[in-house]
Formats: sequence, structure tokens, C-alpha cells
Amino acid sequence: MFEGHKAKRAAEEQAAAVKAWSHEAAALQAQLDEARSFAGTTTNALIVLKRGEVCFASVRECALVEARRGAGQWEGRSRGVSIPVLRTPLGPVRYRVGSSRGHYEAGPEVLQPVDSGTMSITNARVVFAGQKTTRECLFSKLVSYEHYSDATSFSVSNRQKPTTIRYGVALGPEIHFRFELALAHFRDDVATLITQLESELTALQNRRPAGLL
Repeated sequence: MFEGHKAKRAAEEQAAAVKAWSHEAAALQAQLDEARSFAGTTTNALIVLKRGEVCFASVRECALVEARRGAGQWEGRSRGVSIPVLRTPLGPVRYRVGSSRGHYEAGPEVLQPVDSGTMSITNARVVFAGQKTTRECLFSKLVSYEHYSDATSFSVSNRQKPTTIRYGVALGPEIHFRFELALAHFRDDVATLITQLESELTALQNRRPAGLL
């Protein structure tokens, strides 16, 4: 009985590994095909494109998020004595004297949505167009960027704080790739991106699960 249970569990784990590998391989192959063939479009853009500008991604229902400090609190202790200064029919009125050694602890910074709108990625910039504000991150001024599972943060030289745009976990992989492809076109270095994807696909093929034809 136990041998049968172990065999069934091993078969389920093998099937899950094959499914995960196949999904990753298909996604990577799709990215490679797109990098080889897609050079942006002038249609379906959510912003007015400039001369020579093409769009690589248009995303609705995004959020601009910024670090906002939460509520703080006083930490420490106080001590002193209470002195009666006046007696009334309802009891003594007292005056408290003493000292405090406490200090104020500022709250932690937390990323919070401050606006909602759309995000456009072109071969020249990333634009967030919100209900309250518009943020433009030019590739020519890009200092660094960082992808998260549900957002990307862009640091540019003409703005003190980074611009972080949240688009959701479901869109994460596609947005990350479209941004990398757009940036490669801006840098005229698509060949390097294609080579990187080819290397990743080859390495993945070498990790093909046992039993997969």
C-alpha cells in the first residue's frame, strides 16, 4: 500500500515539474520570437507619440505609488509628583510636576497608491498618465530601475525620488519583458537581448525534466 502511495506521489510531482517546465519554456520561446520580430507599434498607444516614437506596451488600471510615512508614537517614560493646590467640595485640585524621558518615534515608510491611471512604454520613455498627475521617465535620463512582481521603480536624473508604477502580479512578466525590449531598442542593442534569451532557453532545455519527449 505504501509503495503504491509513493509511486502515485512521485508521478504527481513529475507531472507538476513537466507542466512548470513546459510553461516556462513556452513563455521564454514567445519572448525570443517577439524580440526577433516586434519593433513597436504606433497603434493602441494611450499617449500622443512623438516623431520616431513607437509603443511597446499600453497598460490601463495602473497605480502610482509613493513612500508615505505612517503614524508615529511616543516611546519612553515620564515621572513626577502630584501636589494639591486647592480644596473644593468635590475634592482637591492637584498640580502635577515632573519630567519626561520619552522620545517620538516616526512611523515607517510604506508604499501607498497616490494616483490611478495608465502606463505607456515606448522606445524613448515610460509615461504614467493619472487622474491627478503625469510622470515621464525618459530613457535618456534613466539612472536605474528595479522590477518587482507587481511593479517597476524608475530612477531618473531629473527627479529626486523614484517613480514606482504598480500594474499587478498577473502582468508582471510581460511588462518586464516589454520594458527590456523597449530599452534595448532605445540603446540600439536588441542583438544582445536576443543572445541573452537564446542562452536562457538553451540552459532551460538542458534542464528538461526526465520523461519529457
